[in-house]
Amino acid sequence: MNLWQRLEERGREALKLGQSWHLYYVDLDKSGYGWAEVKFARKDTQGIFKTTDSAFGNIEYYDLR
Repeated sequence: MNLWQRLEERGREALKLGQSWHLYYVDLDKSGYGWAEVKFARKDTQGIFKTTDSAFGNIEYYDLR
């Protein structure tokens, strides 16, 4: 499992999101001190991210490297 997949899994757990949510943005330096800003969205039937259905937050990632 690569770092992106681990961040996606950790983000879903932290933000209490289901498997239908997909990670589309990560900023590892935004918060500093082992925290990452993450953004999730759902995809429509064509596989395109919906901008109206999104969630974001900060998660710890220092232990995922």
